Amino acid sequence: MKIDNLNYLQLRVLLSVYKHGQGNIAATELGLSNCNVTRILNALRDIFMDSLFIRKSHGLIPTKKLEEIIPHAKYLVEQYQLLERQHSVFTPSESGGHFVIRAYDEFVYAVHKVIANYIQPEAPNLRFDVRSLSHDCNNELIAGDIDFVVVYEGFDDSRLNNEIFSETGDIYILANHNHPILEGEMSLEQLSHYPLLEIDNYNDLSCPLLVNLCRDNGLQMDMAGYTDSLATAMQLLANSNSITLSCNQFTRQFVDMIPVISYRRLTDEMIKDIKEIRSEQRAVGNYILYGNINNSPAFNWVKSKLVYGLEREWRLASAS
Repeated sequence: MKIDNLNYLQLRVLLSVYKHGQGNIAATELGLSNCNVTRILNALRDIFMDSLFIRKSHGLIPTKKLEEIIPHAKYLVEQYQLLERQHSVFTPSESGGHFVIRAYDEFVYAVHKVIANYIQPEAPNLRFDVRSLSHDCNNELIAGDIDFVVVYEGFDDSRLNNEIFSETGDIYILANHNHPILEGEMSLEQLSHYPLLEIDNYNDLSCPLLVNLCRDNGLQMDMAGYTDSLATAMQLLANSNSITLSCNQFTRQFVDMIPVISYRRLTDEMIKDIKEIRSEQRAVGNYILYGNINNSPAFNWVKSKLVYGLEREWRLASAS
């Protein structure tokens, strides 16, 4: 065993391939080429004098020896990361790394924009995996499998941290541009005559906010359905008399590009009532969530850029 040749990058590659069972996924996660990962795995096989993985149709299966090595590799990586956090100087232009971000569909474009305009000009070697959030991923966030989640609510969990980048302000009704709800005085009774299409990324509310508000006032509002896709919601609204509720300025900005969809601000009283209902469930606002696992200089720098960039993009969207 040539243990003197073992280094930090090799250990990170080993743990990443072990976690994912795929060399190409590890390459993406670490910002390396597939060839680099293959070369590093070959070097590790020489160091430990073992094949380390057995290739199967569904991925790479760790050998018995690798299972014995993994706890030590994890400990060593933790110690390297501790040294990195406490003693290394972070230089964005020279830093590499891979960050996994999940966001509600309404935020995904804004996150990509922040990465392109605020992060990568200073840190071109950082890599990002940004996808729509479609399930409650708290456990993945806590475990460090996901770095950041962008949502419009806070979470009461001591293992999660959150930073608000904007307050929830105006709330809008979205509908077909010919919809009668967009003209004349707006009342809750008038709204209750039309079915609600709920844009919901994962169903954390037992009852949609507008339906709940109608019930509290002795009114009944039917449900047109749920979707976690903003594009799908716009198509459904364009071809029906359904309405939907949105408190997201990025959504309103998106609607401005769709001629057949329009929006209208709810009355101050309705906005106040809806915020009170929502606050009973979770704190109202727009947040970046992250766990306690990663506290590296690169992680903290990316976090600060996301908070700053999303806050600025929110203000720009609100003013448009």
